[in-house]
Amino acid sequence: MKVGPTLQGGLRIDVENPLDWMVLRCIPYDARGGGIDLADRVSAPMAKDVGIDDWREFVVPDLQDSFNSQLEIIEKTLAGSGDDDEPGQVFIQKEEAELWYGGLNQARLALEERYGFSEEDPATMTPGKRSAWFRSQFYLHVQSVLLDHVMR
Repeated sequence: MKVGPTLQGGLRIDVENPLDWMVLRCIPYDARGGGIDLADRVSAPMAKDVGIDDWREFVVPDLQDSFNSQLEIIEKTLAGSGDDDEPGQVFIQKEEAELWYGGLNQARLALEERYGFSEEDPATMTPGKRSAWFRSQFYLHVQSVLLDHVMR
């Protein structure tokens, strides 16, 4: 899989095989997986200062809407991008870059929380954990390219 900027100011991901499609389609799954609600996780430390009831009533719904819109744009883009069995391309428009960045960040945070691999050597990980680690690294790479070439 190759990632690079487009002349229109967006980003293009060249998908070369079914495994590449699987990695891309894992973004929303990783972000939502494990039954972990990111809005609640992010809210926990803040709720102590503001009050849990007020925080859940006024802040959490907006966070959930924001997080869901990030993942929905990723799902929509991927749904219209190609067949899982064929090489193809995914285009991230400049206007969608922040949403993609946020969705990728959700996936990375959820994977880190689920697997806790920030300090572990990938060579010693189980195959499932190593797969999650590689996805997290790929998501980080796409975020870097978005920052460097699209979101300047």
